[in-house]
Amino acid sequence: MSVRGVVGYGSAAVFWAAFFILYTLAVQSLGVVLASGLFGVFAGLFLLGLAKIVGREINQPPKWNAVLMWAGLGWVIFGAAALAMRTVGAAETAILISSLPLFATVSAQMRGDSRVTGIGAISLFLGITGLVLVALFPVGDASLALMLGAVAGLTAAITAGWCGRPLANRLHETQSVQTVALTAILGGLGLLIVVPFVELPVVGFPMVTTIVILALCCAFLALFVLSSASDDVPRRIAATLPGIGTVMAVLGGVVFLHEALSVVQLIGMALILASTAMLRGLVPRWFPASRQA
Repeated sequence: MSVRGVVGYGSAAVFWAAFFILYTLAVQSLGVVLASGLFGVFAGLFLLGLAKIVGREINQPPKWNAVLMWAGLGWVIFGAAALAMRTVGAAETAILISSLPLFATVSAQMRGDSRVTGIGAISLFLGITGLVLVALFPVGDASLALMLGAVAGLTAAITAGWCGRPLANRLHETQSVQTVALTAILGGLGLLIVVPFVELPVVGFPMVTTIVILALCCAFLALFVLSSASDDVPRRIAATLPGIGTVMAVLGGVVFLHEALSVVQLIGMALILASTAMLRGLVPRWFPASRQA
């Protein structure tokens, strides 16, 4: 792997963990709607600015039907993820979101884009079992608020998994940068408009600054993914990113945010990460189920 690939992989892993930790703090301070709206607007503007700086062609008209569709889906994904962070914390939300490949596989099978294999069936069983353990066995009693937070995290993962593969297939289209940027901006503006009708947060300069920094980092990584530079990271190595990022996010939530996870939830996390690793092809060739249809 080239130096550029190593830097890109390392940056993505660090950002993955930092995002869950810092965004949780921002949501708890600014509220779900305001934090998500600010993040979307700034991320979209920064993406356009960085694309212009590196000389990326962004003059072609975007596909407005795609922009509006992704903006609506973005509302659901970011809103649900932010609600989960505010309710159950960064660590548990990171674990729930890590099940995204699981739901992406199920969605692809429902659309007929992939077939069910032995390894896939085992992966789905492990992933679903892990999700049940994480959602139903928190530290202390499972209150209604914690259950709703877990449902919100699952909603974000299911929605992202459903639209993840179609979105990935469009990443290298010529209009991809402006489509993603305008999606983020329009989605963010839509959320900011409804802030006065939903919640009245206490706006603090440190948390707004945190959102801006996260948006800038996200825009940088998005530009990397939307360019040929992402090809410098081998697919098998890139497949380990969600697992590494999730473990780092969980450790960060426990150490820095003083969150607590039960032993059963940690077992559930291990099952989910094992499931997603298998779905991404990170399985030894001698594993019996890999030969089964």
